[in-house]
Amino acid sequence: MLKRDLVVRLEQRFPQHFKKDLEAVVDLIFDVMTSALEEGRRIEIRGFGSFSIHVQKGREFVNPKTGSLTICPSSHRIVFKAGKDLRSDVTSQ
Repeated sequence: MLKRDLVVRLEQRFPQHFKKDLEAVVDLIFDVMTSALEEGRRIEIRGFGSFSIHVQKGREFVNPKTGSLTICPSSHRIVFKAGKDLRSDVTSQ
């Protein structure tokens, strides 16, 4: 599903609202979620799931092609954990 598909579904469900207003709402939700993750906060949407930031530790590895030792720096990654309701809905189909 694309963001525009989400806006179309909202437009079908709420025909009294303008499409540009619905697009603004979707953009605002994503902006707020993005800024919360940038701040290192966890996002929990009950029944759907949660998003959080995990730190991937840096490590050293040997390049098998050249045999040289290379360092992979630490990084942050976004982790999504599906909620109980979402898991049961998806697995029941």
